[in-house]
Amino acid sequence: MFVRKKKNKSGSVSIQIIKKIDRSNKVIKTIGSSSEPDEIERLYYKALYELPRLYGPTLFDPLKESRICDLTNDDIHVVGPELIFSKIFNYIGFNQIKDELFKALCISRITHPGSKLNLSLYLQENHNRGQ
Repeated sequence: MFVRKKKNKSGSVSIQIIKKIDRSNKVIKTIGSSSEPDEIERLYYKALYELPRLYGPTLFDPLKESRICDLTNDDIHVVGPELIFSKIFNYIGFNQIKDELFKALCISRITHPGSKLNLSLYLQENHNRGQ
């Protein structure tokens, strides 16, 4: 769901809460319309407030979206599959098997599901072994 500002034939702007269903947009609720810029902004923020109240919280907060534009390459770091999937590996109880190759095989099958031969590529990329 998202908030749309739609210009009307009269020149005013309607603020609507829209839900995308298949390939079409369905108007869930019209918050209001105005031709005054201050009133349009007030209605827009009112619609953003109404959005989580209608169908629960959304995945992304549109108010914090501007912070993404300020990111540089120095702010980004890679999180390897080991950090994410090793917690699941331990939670399942597979960590009781004390073989690092088994752990690497399990994680590589999740990240590279195509072939077991990709284990050697995974080990070269992430562990500097498997020559």
